[in-house]
Amino acid sequence: MDSSTGSRGPAGFSTQANALLRKNLCFQKRNLKTNVCITLFPILLCVLLVLLQGAIDREIDKPKYRCGCACVDAAADGSCRRTECGVQHSTLDQVASCPIPTPPRWPALVQLPTPEARAISTASQPFDGLPGQTCRDAGSCPAAFLVTGANRSLAESLSGQLFPALSSPLNFTDYLGALSKIVPGSDTTPESRQLLEPAFTPGNTLYIVQPQCRSNLSQTVSVNAGIIPLRLDVDCIQGLTLWRESESIVNDELFRGYRQQRESGREKANEFAAGYNFLNTNKDSLDISIWFNSTYSNNTAFTPIALLRVPRLVNMASNAYIKFLRGSGVEMLLEYVKDMPKVGTKLKFDLSSLLGALFFTWIVELLFPVVLTYLVYEKQQKLKIMMKMHGLKDGPYWMITYTYFFALSAVYMILFIIFGSVIGLRFFTANNYSIQIVFYFIYINLQIALAFFAASFFSSVKIATGLSLKFVMSKVRKEWL
Repeated sequence: MDSSTGSRGPAGFSTQANALLRKNLCFQKRNLKTNVCITLFPILLCVLLVLLQGAIDREIDKPKYRCGCACVDAAADGSCRRTECGVQHSTLDQVASCPIPTPPRWPALVQLPTPEARAISTASQPFDGLPGQTCRDAGSCPAAFLVTGANRSLAESLSGQLFPALSSPLNFTDYLGALSKIVPGSDTTPESRQLLEPAFTPGNTLYIVQPQCRSNLSQTVSVNAGIIPLRLDVDCIQGLTLWRESESIVNDELFRGYRQQRESGREKANEFAAGYNFLNTNKDSLDISIWFNSTYSNNTAFTPIALLRVPRLVNMASNAYIKFLRGSGVEMLLEYVKDMPKVGTKLKFDLSSLLGALFFTWIVELLFPVVLTYLVYEKQQKLKIMMKMHGLKDGPYWMITYTYFFALSAVYMILFIIFGSVIGLRFFTANNYSIQIVFYFIYINLQIALAFFAASFFSSVKIATGLSLKFVMSKVRKEWL
């Protein structure tokens, strides 16, 4: 009986071992297919990006997106002897690619809050000297400027001259000269370039900031900004200066009136136009600090930083101070601001850079489910225990496993970088390769370590595969959004 039992024991063990071996071979085949599919995926994605980039390049290279041209010297037979290209011959879609050797000059403007956001006195923010809700309903609220300083009488005297009053109707024949002697403003969002002032585009209003508004200031005028004909809607807005006892009060009201309101989301913004601290200004020196709303720069790291309308704020204080010293007949004028000359450019759209975060997440993290599934399968089928029974210790096992996955990941990333560079994706060619290699080296090591750690929480291959894929896709969705 003992001998028969002993003979059946090894045979049963051999049968189980063969079954496990067959099952492991099936898993290895499936794993090989998975590795092949994952290896092909980045190649297919790169090819797809190249095809899409080529289609986009062909579309944006069409004449409707290139600088507009027109015949300026036609022969008697109808042929064109000279063609001229430039902004004057371009549509709005074409003008961005045109060379501008002599950029137009624009008046320096003050950044004003929109009518619905101008500072008023409310129950939650009872600021002194401000009008109530009725002016906001009528769209007639003033632009409020806060003023403080060491010498109140001097500060109030200077602030009273921040907005020169018009003594005669505006003459827009020389609109740069006319607007340099007063304070023009706009509630439009500034751009990253000064090639076109948004306040001068159709549908927007150019405001004239005055101590008191006259009804005849509201008008529509036609002007020429160099070769660009413009039609302006001009309106008046009252400039209201309000004294505050200290710098801390000004800071508090500016913060509560704008940022705190925007962040709370409960009420509309209660925005001041700017603030002046005349510090220790006296007859011998102008010592001044200016508050302005820097959020108009749109510094979000995703878009170009916009130019802030600060020069006019500085000029307002300088002009008021020189008048205080020399009399009203002396002025310090800021006639215009302008951009730097611009060469002709070609419209470009780099799809691989736009999809950078999504691109990277999809490609690199697809190795995570492979590593995790492999580890959980060995755990589920107790292959590690069998290897221990054959004398394999933990140290060599983990070292071999780590080396295998590191080699797989390294070959995967090297092929990915080579293939992406060969087909010309700027995602690779525009960045230094040494930096990329260091970054990928660190990342694949962290990814393998994360898979080792996560494997201890799973005992089912199906659950591990499903949750790891969900983890990768959820990160993709987060990066995309």
